[in-house]
Amino acid sequence: MTLRNADGEHRISCALHASLTFGCGPACDVTFDGVGILPRHCVLYRTGERTFQIIGVFAAAQFSVNGVISSELEVDVPFQFGIGGDVFDVDLAEGEEEALQETVEAEPVADGVPPVTRTSRRGYLLRPITLKPRAGERVGGVILAAAAPAEIEVPATAQPTSLPPHAVEPVAETKVPQDEEESSSLLLVGLLLCGAMIAGVIYWPHHLDQLSAAKPDVVASSVAAPVLAREATMREGRDLLMAGAPGLAGHMLMPLAERGDVVAMQQVALALRASGKFGDEVLGLLQRAVEGGSRDALRDFVSVVDDAENPGRFTEGAFKQLQWAAKLGETSAWMPLGERYEHGKGTAVDMTLALAAYEKARVAGDRRAVVKLSARQAALDRVAAYVRSWNEVSVATLLDHVVAGQGKFFMLEHPPMEVLLRLEEEMRVRWPLRRISVAAGAQAELETFELVKVTQPFQFEVQRGGRIARGKGVLVCVVKRDGAERWRITDASDTIEVSELLPAKEQFVSAASLRELKPAFTHEEQVDESRLEILEQMRGLEATEDFKPALSVVMNAVYEFPQETFWLPFADKLCDRMARQFFRDGQWLDVAWAEPVHQFGEHGSVSAMLLEGHLCAAGYGCARNAARSLALYQKAFEAGKRRDTRFYYAEALFQGRGVPQDTEKAGALALVFMSRSKHPLEAYLAAHLLWRKAEHDPALWQEVYDALSRVVEKFPPAKNLAGMVLLNHGQTMKERRTGFAAIKAAADEGVVEAMKNLSQCYLEGVGCEKDAGQATFWKQKALVTQPPRRRHYTEFEE
Repeated sequence: MTLRNADGEHRISCALHASLTFGCGPACDVTFDGVGILPRHCVLYRTGERTFQIIGVFAAAQFSVNGVISSELEVDVPFQFGIGGDVFDVDLAEGEEEALQETVEAEPVADGVPPVTRTSRRGYLLRPITLKPRAGERVGGVILAAAAPAEIEVPATAQPTSLPPHAVEPVAETKVPQDEEESSSLLLVGLLLCGAMIAGVIYWPHHLDQLSAAKPDVVASSVAAPVLAREATMREGRDLLMAGAPGLAGHMLMPLAERGDVVAMQQVALALRASGKFGDEVLGLLQRAVEGGSRDALRDFVSVVDDAENPGRFTEGAFKQLQWAAKLGETSAWMPLGERYEHGKGTAVDMTLALAAYEKARVAGDRRAVVKLSARQAALDRVAAYVRSWNEVSVATLLDHVVAGQGKFFMLEHPPMEVLLRLEEEMRVRWPLRRISVAAGAQAELETFELVKVTQPFQFEVQRGGRIARGKGVLVCVVKRDGAERWRITDASDTIEVSELLPAKEQFVSAASLRELKPAFTHEEQVDESRLEILEQMRGLEATEDFKPALSVVMNAVYEFPQETFWLPFADKLCDRMARQFFRDGQWLDVAWAEPVHQFGEHGSVSAMLLEGHLCAAGYGCARNAARSLALYQKAFEAGKRRDTRFYYAEALFQGRGVPQDTEKAGALALVFMSRSKHPLEAYLAAHLLWRKAEHDPALWQEVYDALSRVVEKFPPAKNLAGMVLLNHGQTMKERRTGFAAIKAAADEGVVEAMKNLSQCYLEGVGCEKDAGQATFWKQKALVTQPPRRRHYTEFEE
């Protein structure tokens, strides 16, 4: 093969299925100078008589073929090869081309039939196998080697007698020109080498003793040549493997592997794995290489056994292979061994052996083992932080430590988070002063590396007033790692030993758990304790509107202290807030709330009677019952004589929804107390009652208007009603126009009755000019507008 550029022609020998390494490093077969040429740049591999494959050793190692830049391609000679800025014409050498075209005549097969011609490979087989350039002589970008290949003495017994006589005749008889003398010499050396190899294969087993005794120098030469060939083959195979051609590398190295070369076995196994094949032959080659003494193959063996694509990765056989590798001292086997002990893959689950394996992997520097072994310490840290959080005033940090609803917490089975929060809050209220600390001796028992059982000793000192309790305890927790790599407690229980109770043991309730330890209160102290507990639950109730805990606490006080009334103000306040929420939303959020409200009313809570009356009127939490609603309003009024009870009782009598209307009784209840009131609901009801009387006594219209005018800014329906008084009973045009303006303002604020009245004004021209379009508009708007919600009595301030 020739490389030709402007600096001259250079011959390089490359036999079929052989390769050459190109680059700027001294270890390359052909060395170039140029910009961007790597020490090992690319590999040229001869795949056919006229076909070559060129592969870049690295992704950055680029070259050009016929002007096309690439890092891997296959091409037929002749072609142009570019590297480092130089371009060479690559073709077969002249003698090689003639050898490919040489024909041999055969004997005629019949009279008049010309002899059959065929292409002979004999000339090619006689070419030198390897011819490196001469060192020190630079021609263009190629450095030529100085040393010529040494001649090899061929023993007489190793002559290629099996070859045809004419196999050597063309070379012996050919006259070599002066400028090709060196190539002819190399051709002869190649012929002798091929003959020696063939003869050696045939006769070596039969005459080894005779050759060793008769000609020791010939034996030495015969051994040296395979050693050199082995090194070149290994280097070329590694280059092909690095260049991303594992199939070619494996094909080149397989003969050496079959002869027992341990390094070749390892490289062939890696080539098979890189080509996508995964079978017993890969592990078999690596195992033989390990048994042959290759430490590098042992690490590759472990990597292949634990490969995610290994179909037998988690079998018992793979587990034993990892054990074998670990016994031979391969530290990378400890991590996969630990995983198999942990998960029971290929062997029984054994957390002790898993921990031991992970510890050895950690010592070997495997960071994955560090993460595994951190599970125990992470669980211990979480439980210790949970114990310290008992000293905090707020229970908000409980969410950082606990996952509710999964296990058992202090005698509560699968409690929701709100129950756990209440439990922690009760402990803080019971013992305002707390000094709780973790003690030495914590233990972590790994059930899995995601689930750890922790035993944490602690010490405590709790105080309330003059009562002080000291002692020690043990907290047992189950700690679990969640998907976000955070550790949370899913199960907790504790036991305590009380060492000191001051001022006396009788002032405490004996308990086995810290959360069950309570002061033994007197009756007065119990009342104060219950009052404090209710206050804690009522705090921030209007913002959260979570009435259930407060209802529960107040009901406990009702049942625990049936003869006491300290809870009544709390029950009234709670029911008023619930009634406001009911009026605002127009719905009852929880049917279960109705029963505690009824019980409060039965025990004397006036607000609870009113709230139950609202629920009966609307049909929430119970069947709709107007008569029962009116009876509850009357009961509330008679029990408390409060202004709000008077209003709701009088309103129910005046409206008569579901019961007979009684305006006289309603007037007797309301007019004396409400006609001068500034409370919008009272003034509005009084105006309606006065309206009825003013129809018979016109002198009362002014009183109706005065009652409404005091509250029009707070209550839009009062603005509409005041406008109607001016519009219908005003004495001047100005009053009627003022009444029209008031009605329109109420309509703009969403009062449906005002919209209807405004439509009639436009239709008839009362207080305004007639406008049929506006009349139609306000009539249609009244049809599609929802009536405004009812306003609760407590929403307005005097």
